[in-house]
Amino acid sequence: MKVDFIYDVATPNGYLAHKVVPWFEKRTGTKFNYIPCLAGGIFKLTNNTPPLIANADVKNKTDYFFLEINRFIKKHNLTKFKNNSFFPQNSLNIQRGAVAAKQLGVLNEYVECTMKAMWEKDLNIQELEILKKALDDDGIDHETIMDMIQTKECKDKLIANTSWAVENGAFGIPTFLIDDQIFFGKDHLYQLEEYINSKK
Repeated sequence: MKVDFIYDVATPNGYLAHKVVPWFEKRTGTKFNYIPCLAGGIFKLTNNTPPLIANADVKNKTDYFFLEINRFIKKHNLTKFKNNSFFPQNSLNIQRGAVAAKQLGVLNEYVECTMKAMWEKDLNIQELEILKKALDDDGIDHETIMDMIQTKECKDKLIANTSWAVENGAFGIPTFLIDDQIFFGKDHLYQLEEYINSKK
């Protein structure tokens, strides 16, 4: 079975979901297909608002957001996670880079590198020079990727991915699609597992 993972590096819950993907794949026998999208584009197309903005004036809800994250971190022993000092970051070029990396066959390496850079190393990778160095440090050909993100093909593909995600029900990150089913959020991975098990 294949699960489409609608992802953007710029969301903490996207990172946390990403970190449990290897465990989930092994446990369920599924394969995750990462589809680079733009969270900001998804929010715009669905008239949605990022949770920390939407809940800013709701008493206790922002506190609960971080409480729930910390529970997830503790449950899965994700001790390398750090809140990013530059959050929110504009992930446009980062996600274009993911499109390029997928075309080059190095998306897995690119995703791991950029997730680590933003949510473990606390780097400002919306700045291209910092992104280039992070990729270089991980042995990824940043020059080819940087050239590709300037092309119309790459830009259009990220737009198309984002539109496709919304057309298939996405309204935020992380979103998981399998068959005609949609599962949103790392806290609903258990429902995704239940669905997969029901198909076996």
